[in-house]
Amino acid sequence: MLEEFINENFLIPLCHYYTPVGTISYGLIMVLAVIGTYKLLKYLKIKIDKKFFIGLITFIVYGGWTRALRDHKLGIYQSNIFCSPPIYFFIFFIALASLLLGISIEKITKKKKRKISYEKIMFVIGLCFLLYNATLTNIKNFFAFSSILLLVGFWSLVFLGIHKIKPKLLSLQNAGIIVSHLLDASSTFITLSFFGYCEQHILPGVLTGAYCDAKSLPNYLILPFNPWVMFPLKIIVVWIVLALIDRSKEDIFLKRFLKIVILILGLALGIRDFLTVSML
Repeated sequence: MLEEFINENFLIPLCHYYTPVGTISYGLIMVLAVIGTYKLLKYLKIKIDKKFFIGLITFIVYGGWTRALRDHKLGIYQSNIFCSPPIYFFIFFIALASLLLGISIEKITKKKKRKISYEKIMFVIGLCFLLYNATLTNIKNFFAFSSILLLVGFWSLVFLGIHKIKPKLLSLQNAGIIVSHLLDASSTFITLSFFGYCEQHILPGVLTGAYCDAKSLPNYLILPFNPWVMFPLKIIVVWIVLALIDRSKEDIFLKRFLKIVILILGLALGIRDFLTVSML
């Protein structure tokens, strides 16, 4: 009974789609992981600033890129550990190890008056992983590649324009986070519209009418095929969440940390979808 439950909700769907039980379970794990990471960074006295972002960005890109290479089973990325969600734990641990190594090197070099900042160590380690991924990557689908870039370019101009005209309404930082999610929306729109893909995640899958396990849904949740819905969904939800964070009375550390989490959720998924379809 238990074995059947685990197989149906976790093992069989792995790498293919998320079940309702799996979605709730992984969501709870993610919340706990976010809380744990927040407390760890507080304990390590790491500031959420430009330095932290520089150290982290290569790992965000690596996570999405690696997931795309797993979709095509290239290089060392054959194992299910490189599927979602196991890959998030893999990326977390190598990023954490790089952070701790960077902090140690920074302390040692600081004593010798030749300080090497921790983010430089993190960036270089992440860059090494990216260089390996680059050797496996071959862009073949130039229609998808160029179409997604054009859409992202369009949305970038729109939100940078809003920032320029109404900077109090939309900060440059928030505009960048929204555009990262629109990379995900643009990639999803192109892959669903032109290449017969389905949506693994339940909520966007239901709303776009393209859920991978649609046969398990009740009839009232089976909606017409409309992949364009990803654009208003991303814009409205992400913008509202960012506005709530900005208006909250929490300390700046927590606000910046939450924004990093939101950025990761958009950028990593967007890079994965973008590269997966571009390598078809």
